[in-house]
Amino acid sequence: MRHVVELSKSERTGPSERPGVPWRLIGPTVLVPNLLNSLGQSATITAVPLAASALTRSFAIAALVAALITLGQLASTLPAGWVVDRFSERTAMVGSTAVTAVGGLLAYIGSSIPLLGLGAALIGAGVSVFAMARHAWITVTVPVPVRGRTLSAVAGFTRLGNFLGPFLAAAAFHVSGRSEAAFLVVVGTSVGLLVLVAIARFPESTTPTGDHGRQGVLGTLWNSRRTLFQLGLTVSVISSMRTGRRVLVPLIGVSLGWDNVSTALLLGVTGALDFAVCYLGGSLVDRVGRIHVAVGTLVAFGLSHLAAAVALVAPASDVVYIAAVAVMSTANGISGGLVPTIGSDLADPNAPATFLSSWRLVTDAGGSVAPIAVAAFAGALGLGSACLAMALTASVAAGLLPRYARRHLRTRHPQP
Repeated sequence: MRHVVELSKSERTGPSERPGVPWRLIGPTVLVPNLLNSLGQSATITAVPLAASALTRSFAIAALVAALITLGQLASTLPAGWVVDRFSERTAMVGSTAVTAVGGLLAYIGSSIPLLGLGAALIGAGVSVFAMARHAWITVTVPVPVRGRTLSAVAGFTRLGNFLGPFLAAAAFHVSGRSEAAFLVVVGTSVGLLVLVAIARFPESTTPTGDHGRQGVLGTLWNSRRTLFQLGLTVSVISSMRTGRRVLVPLIGVSLGWDNVSTALLLGVTGALDFAVCYLGGSLVDRVGRIHVAVGTLVAFGLSHLAAAVALVAPASDVVYIAAVAVMSTANGISGGLVPTIGSDLADPNAPATFLSSWRLVTDAGGSVAPIAVAAFAGALGLGSACLAMALTASVAAGLLPRYARRHLRTRHPQP
């Protein structure tokens, strides 16, 4: 659906001007809601395994219940596209936030694993639909030349929420003495999000075109299968690098003899670096080009994982390890909004959600599989082999990406 958006004078573009990011529009409709959403999600990720282990005293069951958050997200990705396409971005945001709140309440009052698991799955589903609505909203309202900066700003707010959420969960643990209390953080952020979305000014959409939504989600998935299989799977390697490093980096630190405090400190410092370069990455995506940044990111991920493998056997292992993690974090920050930006470029601006749901399913699946693959490689062949496998995967994707981009990415982006 197309939206008519009135931009301020500074946000309009003339023949020789670049449009600006419409901050006054996306602030209350996207950025602040996204911060609240990520605060609740990260608090949930902290609380679910702790609450499950308290109920069962089984780490295996706790891990399984925690995985239901991700499963809920993946299972609702395609339906989320239908919801947004059938109704509206605002309605989808409100509905998904209500589902998240219900999930948080179930997880809080649940005294059994089934109720806790259902609550976790509902939270994951609500987060997925909200993310889909947010992505579609940006696609139809933000000009293409500043789309990368906008989505990188969204990624930055997500990182901020992910950083602060566990602290809110810890405060809830401390005050109540119960692990389930962290789910009240999810309920609270959901209520705040509902109020904010309800009062924010969303421009009215125009009447849908005659062929609006005609293909539907499944039809779009089928008709876009070559784009998704070739370009989508290749780009998903960026998501795989992000999630895989969450497993590798702490394990390498343990292997090198680092204590928990030192490893956590390194992750905190490099996490700040990740956040600091996020908007810079969006500027590069808009000014230099999507694919140039994507290839550079994959090369950086490949080299940093290769360096991580070297750190396991090098004499100056600590220095190499720190450098490798710093490069990984920089690449992660630079590419913060890259994957959704490419998805927005490929989507039909009249009905973006039908394609974006398929795009998000493919690219998120890569990120979901990576930790499992890393664990399998590390268990069978050792950490060094896992690092080399990640480096090889990034290198292959960097080689394939330009060809697939020329074939499928039709949008031309203004150059400086």
